[in-house]
Amino acid sequence: MIPSTAAVDVTGQALCVNLQRNFIMIFQVSNGSFPAAISNNHIHSITHPDTPPEMGAWEKIEDFFCETNKPEALECIQRIYHPPGRTIWEDVVSGFERLRALAYAGHRGNIQFGRHGEGHFCILDSGSREVLSVIPDNAGKYTVNCQGHNETHNLSLRTELRAEDYEAVWSTWEIIAPPEESYHRAIVVQKMRDCLNNGNPELNLSNFDITSLPDRLPPDMARLILDNVPLTNLPALPSGLQTLRASHSELVSLPTLPSGLQELVINHNVLISLPELPSGLRELMVDCNTLSRLPALPSGLQTLSGSHNYLSILPALPPGLQELKVDDNEITSLPELPSGLRTLWASYNELNYLPVLPSGLQALTVNNNLLTSLPESIAGLSGDMWIDLSGNPLSDRTRQALRDMTHAPNYSGPRIYFGVGGPPVFRKPRPLHQAVADWLVPAREGEPRLAGKWQAFEQQDDAASFSSFLDRLSETENFKKDSGFKTQIASWLAQLVEDDELRAKTFAMATEAASSCEDRVTLALNKMKNVQLVHNAEKGEFNENLPGLVSVGREMFRLEKLEQIAREKVKTLYFVDEIEVYLGYQNKLKQPLELTSVTAEMRFFGVSGVTESDLQSAEIQVKTAENSQFAEWILQWEPLRKVLERTEPTSWEALCEKKISDYENTYRILSDTELKPAGLLGNTDAERIIGARAMESAERAFLDGLHPLAGNMLGRYLKPRWS
Repeated sequence: MIPSTAAVDVTGQALCVNLQRNFIMIFQVSNGSFPAAISNNHIHSITHPDTPPEMGAWEKIEDFFCETNKPEALECIQRIYHPPGRTIWEDVVSGFERLRALAYAGHRGNIQFGRHGEGHFCILDSGSREVLSVIPDNAGKYTVNCQGHNETHNLSLRTELRAEDYEAVWSTWEIIAPPEESYHRAIVVQKMRDCLNNGNPELNLSNFDITSLPDRLPPDMARLILDNVPLTNLPALPSGLQTLRASHSELVSLPTLPSGLQELVINHNVLISLPELPSGLRELMVDCNTLSRLPALPSGLQTLSGSHNYLSILPALPPGLQELKVDDNEITSLPELPSGLRTLWASYNELNYLPVLPSGLQALTVNNNLLTSLPESIAGLSGDMWIDLSGNPLSDRTRQALRDMTHAPNYSGPRIYFGVGGPPVFRKPRPLHQAVADWLVPAREGEPRLAGKWQAFEQQDDAASFSSFLDRLSETENFKKDSGFKTQIASWLAQLVEDDELRAKTFAMATEAASSCEDRVTLALNKMKNVQLVHNAEKGEFNENLPGLVSVGREMFRLEKLEQIAREKVKTLYFVDEIEVYLGYQNKLKQPLELTSVTAEMRFFGVSGVTESDLQSAEIQVKTAENSQFAEWILQWEPLRKVLERTEPTSWEALCEKKISDYENTYRILSDTELKPAGLLGNTDAERIIGARAMESAERAFLDGLHPLAGNMLGRYLKPRWS
């Protein structure tokens, strides 16, 4: 005879059994608790000294799981063998899927689906012997075979679940919340009640700090949004779900997907595989996971985005696919492309050829692959599109064919960005102090070794990239042909070693600079030297040297105008490496425009497409613009404002206070005269618009006040420079 109330300890978990007439109890476990109907036979099996069947099975597979996952894995086993009341088949499936996700990768194959037919689930021990299996029948039941013991359980239909069934599960999930999750769990339960009782079709739990969801979700919702929620798995999903979004989470697996799902967005997780995809799926986005393959794609899929994974091959593409994005994978070839494809992004892969390109393609990005040739269909693409082929080892024959094609008199095809360098050559960066030492003059006896100071920066962000950048810089035309180049770099490094802020800015620019394209490295150096000039001006180097301040400002103005001219030139070219265009204008106009921060040499000006006429026109445009616009431009230049703030603090503070006052007055007037009559007070978009207008008005008044202040300080230095 068992007492009406007993406290039993099973495998270290507290099991409180309150044996009322209906034998209802609550299991307190690591990942939640749930109401369960317990039979007398079951109670006997728990309290009997013999090892229960499920524990015998557990002993044979517990090493499949890490210590952290063992409690939850054991819970899954117990719930499969002793299911709670009103269990539905999706709960059983979800339990097996969760077990598989919790196991070490090498043991996931021991948890099998469909081994002996559809709906059959089993767990194999390390010797491939079944220790537990589940088989459903056609009468709404399923049988669990465990260690030679069989138990048959009734399944509930989803339609049989009542509101109180959901309430019981949700309330228990809320009650057992870890302290740090209790606040958010309470809100989640309220949101689920709103879906259940008021028919709200969307459950949005984005940014909630919860590590699990209840076993049962509102049955009739159509959209589930779980972005930025630290979940590792999901429960069974409602059969009518149409949209599932769960990006920036920690999901390692997905449950069976509802047949009516149309949108699946699961970016930035740790998925290693996907379940079978529903036939009606229209959008699949799985960027930034650890997928090595994709399942068969539904025929109606329109958007597929799987960038930043480990895909080596793609399945057959559906005929209606319009957008394909698979950047940064390991794909060696693409399948046949659908005729209606509009967007193809496949950069940073290992493609060695492209299939026939659909004539309606509007975007093609395949940079940094292994392409040596191109399909003839590239000539038939739209003239409104860009094609990025940079970083590919295109053969000389292919390059010449592209030049001939794009320079034909009546050519109206796409613009092609090719890049003169090949694919990136990845080299292990040298220790930073060694890369620096190659640029410095050897220290004399008794002098400190400057390279040694750089050892302290080895672990700083982007230090390795800067080391690679310095090594690539020694391979440029400037190093080979300009005898003073090494001295210039040594002087630059001498300031960087003493200036933490400038060094951090420079390091941050190095990541994209250490590329395979020599002229990209040169252009990056020019930009770094510009940052140095502006940084020095902002830090007060020219407080007592106003001509020097204006000279640096003029150089920044000229470079800004040249960049605008180069950008417009790029738009006119059909076969272009834009790096050569930007660098070409700077390099060839270094002397005429007195550009001290620009290097003297470049390698591939011949492919820039910039003509002598272009250069003459650019020189005239820049000089004319400087004569007429520089005096206004410099008023908005931050280094000048820093100098004014330091040297004229009283006048500067008065101008800043007036700017704030002007903004507030203008905003109030616009609010009273425009928003209030239109009934838009409190409308965020409308208030943002008048806020921008008020700020623009206050800035104009601020510049008007700067004119006399800057004029008194700079005076004759702002006169037209060019005749």
